[in-house]
Amino acid sequence: MSQRFDVAIIGSGFAGSILARILASRGRRVALLDAAKHPRFAIGESSTPIADLLLRRLGQHYGFADLENLSAYGRWQRTLPDLACGIKRGFSYFDHRRWNLESHVGQRSLIVAASPTDDDSDTHWYRSDVDAYLFQKASDAGVEARQGVAVTSLDLSDSAQVRIGLASGDRISAGFVVDASGAAAVSARLLGATPMTDRLATKTCAAFAHFRGVESYSDVFNSLHGDHRASEPFDADAAAQHHLIDVGWAWMLRMNNGITSVGVVSPLQGDASTHHDTLQRATGVLNNRFSGDATIHQVVRDSVLVAPGSHVATIGRVQRLHDPVVAIQCLMTPATAATIDPLHSTGIAHALAGVMRLADILLASDPRERIERYRASMLAEAFHVDQLISMAYRSMHSFPRFTASCMVYFAAAIACEERIGRGEMPDRLWQADDEAFVAAVKQSAEVIDSDADDGEVVDQLRNLIAPWNTAGLFEGAGNRYAYTATK
Repeated sequence: MSQRFDVAIIGSGFAGSILARILASRGRRVALLDAAKHPRFAIGESSTPIADLLLRRLGQHYGFADLENLSAYGRWQRTLPDLACGIKRGFSYFDHRRWNLESHVGQRSLIVAASPTDDDSDTHWYRSDVDAYLFQKASDAGVEARQGVAVTSLDLSDSAQVRIGLASGDRISAGFVVDASGAAAVSARLLGATPMTDRLATKTCAAFAHFRGVESYSDVFNSLHGDHRASEPFDADAAAQHHLIDVGWAWMLRMNNGITSVGVVSPLQGDASTHHDTLQRATGVLNNRFSGDATIHQVVRDSVLVAPGSHVATIGRVQRLHDPVVAIQCLMTPATAATIDPLHSTGIAHALAGVMRLADILLASDPRERIERYRASMLAEAFHVDQLISMAYRSMHSFPRFTASCMVYFAAAIACEERIGRGEMPDRLWQADDEAFVAAVKQSAEVIDSDADDGEVVDQLRNLIAPWNTAGLFEGAGNRYAYTATK
């Protein structure tokens, strides 16, 4: 006889484990199933103020003090110092194309703070530590947590119970299945979820790995200019650091255990037959430690690759999008249904919003009433973020244009943070539920794509986001922005 559960969750990344723990704490019988084992390498590491606000709210609502402690760098260090992470004061950007020293501060750089102090800072999550910790907390809460167990079949023929086949030969059943398997998208593979990736405008590939021995880029940039411009209003290394390069852009996320997450993201353009070559170029840049750019190479030339193995990991197409409602009794988390791009660090927040919404659905007396709202919100957010990010890629040829496109995203994020900070829970993140803002983003994209000169583009985008611009965006002296977010 197979074991019966109220909910079976496929995938034990942070979202699946937090959701499982919530449901078990409310008396549900939960199975948490994962084909792999912890600890394991994962990206999707950079948190944001929205993500931290949602994590704090989850902790407060369900009585999980540790989630509250993980919502800010200072509390994390005081209470869970053995879990590695990185300090993230905000976002920093450096333009390396046609490299020259800046003739004035901010000509080729942008630094935007998202928190006022190191103690209040957001974090980079060292996922192998964080995911393993949250998996154990789910198990401790009474979840039937199984590692190294692949789901091989999902049978929906019984409307009351989903029958789940496991690679071990065992079978279990559950009233609901949540697919939190991420890129594996187990339910899509087994049941044929509706694919929607071709509706996304963003098209990128990526190569990435973890390295030990990456040096400070702020020190290099400051030394070249003979001042402290990469250290104001905070150290640009303590950020989601973006480097605009010829093949696209690179991220650097520094952890407090000596590991730095480094990735190269390249736009996919033209015929699909060229995409493999694009990925190979991105991989080559990382394998050669950015040898084509003297300043980045200086930072990474002596670094050693430590994960995911002996080779750089690659993704041929970063983007994926499925209808999150595979069936009325089988739902995907946002991270499984939708991945847009790492450019604006939206993934953790989207995943945590999904945890909140799925918990509400699965704890409701009649969960089916809330499912359509979940689908609408998740897809609207995905398309909205896609618009914001694809616009940024189309503007990358010009640093002033790119900076202006980033301001539109920051306006969306800050307006959403302010709403959550007031106690509201928006139906959709990043102002995707604000018709006027969505229209302003569409107009901004049209301006970005126009023949207008850079100065005119900046002026028009400043005017378009003015109703939501509470943080002085577009007004930062030298492209430096002090604390802008609601923490």
